Amino acid sequence: MNITRRIHLNPQSKGNLGKSFEAEFRTAWLDRLGIAWTGSDLDDRHHTFASRHPGTVQSYRLGNEHESKTALLKLFRRVFKDTASVHVVDTRAQADALIIGALDELQILDACAEQGIRLTFFLFPTDDTESMTNAGRLFLYAGDRVDYVIVNNPAKARGDLFKGSQLESQLTDFGAKAITLPTITPTTLLAAEKAESIAKRGLSFAELSNPDTVYLERLLAGEIQWAMQRMFRQYDAIADLLLPVELIPQPKAGAVPFITPSEPQPELNFEE
Repeated sequence: MNITRRIHLNPQSKGNLGKSFEAEFRTAWLDRLGIAWTGSDLDDRHHTFASRHPGTVQSYRLGNEHESKTALLKLFRRVFKDTASVHVVDTRAQADALIIGALDELQILDACAEQGIRLTFFLFPTDDTESMTNAGRLFLYAGDRVDYVIVNNPAKARGDLFKGSQLESQLTDFGAKAITLPTITPTTLLAAEKAESIAKRGLSFAELSNPDTVYLERLLAGEIQWAMQRMFRQYDAIADLLLPVELIPQPKAGAVPFITPSEPQPELNFEE
């Protein structure tokens, strides 16, 4: 299939996995490449994604089973009419069953394939059975009809339940690739939350990392810059799962591929 557009979806049910955190890095990467993208926010409670990108992201309410089907119908009808190369969907917790049901009843994956649109599922394995069950259910439903990115979050997963599992092996056989989220110090995260409270709106990582703004002090903005650069290199390495074929950047001659370190990275110790 000639992939002309991409939809990114993080449908996993378990909350507090870092899904919105990772999506913020990914959209900043798209902006850096100059790739047009639009987004949908399916977080009924917070709508953090839409708040950070009000001109680009539209909010939807999933609600119950009937409401979620209606919301996703509106969302995908909008995406099918859209001309943006990438559409990013950020979902709320406890929504995987609703999303699978709606995708199945509306035959979304078949409709996407007909239009040259390929979905990428972002899966967040942790060291508990709930997240593994969520990821496994999504994989059993979608199979080879979507692509997969495995997002390792050292701040949330310290066990080996996923590593070496049958699920990891099957995902790898289907072409899944893995990335690892950087660890940002609590000092910087709390300062970012305070900045958003003062601004009375969400602030993108691009805004927070800009030393010319007044949102964060220089050292804290620098830590977010460091984290963004780490993520950008990883996204570059898996761009074939994130972008339409014609937009995949070609590696520069002599460039050294990015390899995710196996050891944890040291945290910066900023004092209040």
